[in-house]
Amino acid sequence: MAEIVLIVFCLVIGIVLRLTKALPDTATKVFGGWVIYVALPAMAIKNVHGVTVSADWWFAAATPWIGVGFAILFFVPIGKYFQWSWQRIGALLLVAGWANTSFVGLPMISALAGSQYLGVGLVIDLFGSYLALSILGISIATVASAGAFELPVIVGRILTFPPFWAIIVALATNHLGRPIWIDDVVGTLADTLTPMALAAVGFALRVEHLKGRWAPIGLALTFSLVLAPLFLYLVYAGLGQLENNIARIALLEMAMPPMLGASLIALQYNLESELVAATIGVGVPLSLATASLWWFFVFAG
Repeated sequence: MAEIVLIVFCLVIGIVLRLTKALPDTATKVFGGWVIYVALPAMAIKNVHGVTVSADWWFAAATPWIGVGFAILFFVPIGKYFQWSWQRIGALLLVAGWANTSFVGLPMISALAGSQYLGVGLVIDLFGSYLALSILGISIATVASAGAFELPVIVGRILTFPPFWAIIVALATNHLGRPIWIDDVVGTLADTLTPMALAAVGFALRVEHLKGRWAPIGLALTFSLVLAPLFLYLVYAGLGQLENNIARIALLEMAMPPMLGASLIALQYNLESELVAATIGVGVPLSLATASLWWFFVFAG
């Protein structure tokens, strides 16, 4: 319950800060910059340390990559058919292609499946969602913002994306012990991710910008909350793994709302900020119901 209250509270804080003009219009960029350059790297360093991976977890870790691939196959043809801009297509790929496997996903795992499965949730989050965001997410944002595929630019953006290096450093030092004060500092910085990201979304959210955008918003949420978990369900069914608890955790993670980090990248790259903010604002509370339905009516049985 505390996580749900925090989500709503931080969204409202962002809205209030905008309505009262307490911050300049560029505040979303500042919030987003903090998340990308400080909070996301800290989260990666915090969570990678001490994680041990079981051999049967690797396919679960690959599921966010599968989800992004499915999103590309889904949104690019639809976007071209409706003659949407590359900015809109990129925004939809980022906001719908990545699930919130950490802040929302981990508490949902603990509540629905049990805390004994938090380890596999962390593996999915770090080696699936965050690593895919550091490579594919930055690539999508770069192409969508420029409107063209330029490999040197994409590689440069990936190599200068702080969370990418944070994961590399964390993996390289995973076997080393850490002083308590380092864990405390990194943990405190990582804890700022959700409040800052949601405040940024709330600050960018404007009800008047929903007009004319209900179709892409509905499409994004239908994909992320229904089609993506359904696709993964069919994949696991084809593999005969539906009774596997690791598969069920991966399916639950796929049913989470849009990932805040991916959404912040879309905002930072000016990929239809209003569409991204509206999708998050509607999708996060809606997903709390849809994810539970997926678990209880499909996976728990």
